Amino acid sequence: MSATSAITVTCPAGEITGGPHFFRSIPYARARAFHDAEKLEPMRIDATGMHEGLYLSLSTPQARFGADAPVIVFIHGGGYESGTREDPRNDPKLFRKHGVVMVSVDYRVGLDGFARFHDDEPNRYRGLDDCVLALEWVQKNIEHFGGDPTNVTLIGQSAGAGMALWLARPDHYKGAFRRLIALSPSFPRQPFKARKAALRRALGKPVTRASLAKLTPARLAAGYKRFARRYFNDLALGPFPYDPNELAEIDLIISSTRDEMYNHGIGQWFDNRKLGAGLAARLMGVINREAYIKAARSIDDRVVGRTIGDAMIRKFVAQTEKGWWIEFPGRHCDDLTQIFCEDSEAHRIVLSFVQGETPTWPAYSPENRVALSLVDGPGQVVSDPLKMVRLAF
Repeated sequence: MSATSAITVTCPAGEITGGPHFFRSIPYARARAFHDAEKLEPMRIDATGMHEGLYLSLSTPQARFGADAPVIVFIHGGGYESGTREDPRNDPKLFRKHGVVMVSVDYRVGLDGFARFHDDEPNRYRGLDDCVLALEWVQKNIEHFGGDPTNVTLIGQSAGAGMALWLARPDHYKGAFRRLIALSPSFPRQPFKARKAALRRALGKPVTRASLAKLTPARLAAGYKRFARRYFNDLALGPFPYDPNELAEIDLIISSTRDEMYNHGIGQWFDNRKLGAGLAARLMGVINREAYIKAARSIDDRVVGRTIGDAMIRKFVAQTEKGWWIEFPGRHCDDLTQIFCEDSEAHRIVLSFVQGETPTWPAYSPENRVALSLVDGPGQVVSDPLKMVRLAF
């Protein structure tokens, strides 16, 4: 970035230099390892470089107070243990071209973000509370970058979608966003307390803040890897349990891809050998296994991959009998490119929703189980696309 193209925005967070359309790294909080994050005092910020940690990136059509553009806040995925706001699949340029301010948030992942300790408040996780502070930062500062703080859409993908849904719980929701898009949400199937003893054995240390903070990064990573291997058919960490009845009454689009986990290595190994369908159904907690396997085989021969995707992702969509449903073509994360990088029907649907328009297809309900399918070209309304998942779990 040349000196002539840089601008400085003065806002409650301080004096922030970047732009004119992209501010790459803005700190929104600070935290000691395994402790709650804290708000920052106003400061001078050079947002032109790349920094990791509790930072956000901000893209804007024009950094002008009062422009009142709609705002997207995006939470990346990564299984609650990895991921970055810098993922090129959620490039903000296309939304910026269409007049939308977009904020992408990093948060603490892994044990720092999602291990729970004896004195943690119920239902709270440090990684999620990081995002709460990021949303508060947006509310206080986004007007100075051309955004409308009363017109924020929260979008999350995969684990990020699980976090977005969790942030819509009454014990978290404070009105910092007015609508929500959950792309392929995922949650673990057990609470952390059921796995705490396994983590202690893997680390060789008590699961306390003080004990974990003393471990070197290498030893912590090695211990976590041993721990996570036990849950090869699940997420090792994450908020639990998900209950869609606890969501605030806000506009919601929830989605999945048709072939979510066909890229899963274990699933590919078994499917290539046409083995493991019954074992996968049992490990993934499928009921009515014979009926489910028969329905899966009527689609294609990737039964284990489909079972993994249904258990890890599509199950949670099927449980959420509210809002508007979309089924995307492809595999896990393929929806990101369609929405953020291509001037596609998927992008236009999301853009319209972000701009405040009501979706054009019917909302899902137990009485009217419909979704918009983009699987076979232009969107068409289909009936009960996740019936086999709904009956299996």
